[in-house]
Amino acid sequence: MAKVWKKRMAAAGSLLLGSTLGAYAPVSAENGDYPPFDTEVVVRTVNQFADEADVEAFVEAAERRGVDVISMNVKQDEDDEVPSGQVFYDSRIAPVAEGYEEFDALREVVGQAHAAGIKVHAWIPQFHDQEAFLQHEEWQMQSLVDGKRVPFTGSNGSEYFVNPLHPDVQRYERSIIREVVENYAVDGVALDWIRFDDYNMDVSDHTIARYQAQFGYSPLAIDFEADSPRRRQWNEWRTDQIAAYVADVRRDLLQSSNPDVPLGLYALPPEFGEVGQDVSKFKHSIDFVAPMAYFDDWGFEPDWVYGRDSGLLKQVQSKLAGSDAQIVPTLDPDWTDAEYAEIYAGLRQQVPNVRRLSFFAYGAWTEDELAAIDERTGWPESGEADYAAKLPAGWSARNIGSMPGKAGYAASSKQITLSGSSSDVWGEADQLNFVYRPLTGDAELVAQVKSPSRLDEWAKYGLSIRESLAADARHVDLVLTPEHGASFQYREQTSGLTADRTADAPATGWLKLSRKGDTFVGSISADGKRWERVGTVRIPLSDRAYIGLALSNPGENAAGKAVFGNVKLTPAR
Repeated sequence: MAKVWKKRMAAAGSLLLGSTLGAYAPVSAENGDYPPFDTEVVVRTVNQFADEADVEAFVEAAERRGVDVISMNVKQDEDDEVPSGQVFYDSRIAPVAEGYEEFDALREVVGQAHAAGIKVHAWIPQFHDQEAFLQHEEWQMQSLVDGKRVPFTGSNGSEYFVNPLHPDVQRYERSIIREVVENYAVDGVALDWIRFDDYNMDVSDHTIARYQAQFGYSPLAIDFEADSPRRRQWNEWRTDQIAAYVADVRRDLLQSSNPDVPLGLYALPPEFGEVGQDVSKFKHSIDFVAPMAYFDDWGFEPDWVYGRDSGLLKQVQSKLAGSDAQIVPTLDPDWTDAEYAEIYAGLRQQVPNVRRLSFFAYGAWTEDELAAIDERTGWPESGEADYAAKLPAGWSARNIGSMPGKAGYAASSKQITLSGSSSDVWGEADQLNFVYRPLTGDAELVAQVKSPSRLDEWAKYGLSIRESLAADARHVDLVLTPEHGASFQYREQTSGLTADRTADAPATGWLKLSRKGDTFVGSISADGKRWERVGTVRIPLSDRAYIGLALSNPGENAAGKAVFGNVKLTPAR
């Protein structure tokens, strides 16, 4: 069964042992060893949304199948069902697509998706624009073919590109972006078609004049078919202009009524240098980049997506160095399970900071396709599993690192007991007994440690938030020890070293661990009322994580145990 995670923390109350709270639990009890990837689906409006009923059906299916982001095509991308450049919202700038004059698809999707807790990104293609191409001859992209300049209409004669370097083209396309952001509560802007198609374009009068003024020769003197210093100079200049355009879009957004709206774009792989698109040149202008990882379309094997040295995402990661931009790989929805298993494992190992996967379907999405994506969100699994334990509803128990341990719950006293031996939470990987609940978003966990016994002096028992159930997961803990006080410890990177901050404290007492965004705070108390902060740290954990009670005990006595009472889980304040 697929996991459907509900995002209702803001409306949820507190959780005491013995009660239930659906906001913290997935529909299924299955839990993967890695934090589930967030899911983005890229939707071509013309195929998916013809009326309000279509939107309602899709959003309901998306909610059931754990979709986090709908990237909606608000401006037509291809010249198929409707011409590129037409839009699917109430625009005063661009021509509205036939059938959408009375149906504002963007407003309907934003309204219904937000009601379901799903974000909406406005996918806005740029320079592939038949409407602008046909209405403004001077805007047309010009290519050099057999020594002649001709308007570029693609290899099949039915693709229409406008010149990315023409100031009027830029003003027009940017005005559409501003119109969307000012009038719709979108959660992000995803640009597309910000590029040329080959080295031999654009060679319009406008571009030739600009280039010749800067370099002293016409681009028409370049042999576009062969590598040369002049062709490299030409392409470097074109990538600079594309980067300047992205920077201008960012400035527009910063000056808008929604200055914090994230900006990203769908990008061709670096192998396609001829299109004049270089992520490294605009990395500081974007919040995310979605590399098109269609390995089979490009004639590669699956390992090209994640490969250690020259894989697509490694190349993009290198280009993003020094920026905060996130990578959101864009995948096909129709690969084999074996291909997905290999790619997901490669992502976890080689590019562990990837948190969201984007999926593009040219036609309409089916619920079966969404369900298949949802089934894979936690891949790969290590084979470890929860063990049977008597616990309050919604709580599970697992020995992470495969070390022995048990857990139990006394309903009369509402106390949880954890036992275990030969384990530790330290270094690059952990061994611990973990009683937990899935967590989405912010939370605060409080518990009273009552009676540790038969534990090693360096045993650790307390509260933990883990990004995944893998032994090397990023995590933040607040623990007590029998003889060495309290420790606020954390691992900032998957498979990285553990760090800690310590404080004097008795072997029993109250603990509080909270998360608000990427900020984690651990505090101790003698009475559960007056709190002393032990530590705080910022770690970009996945929004979906696991929270609960933990015990690690380096000693060999399997009867070593810690007892927790007054356990209370609430949304962070």
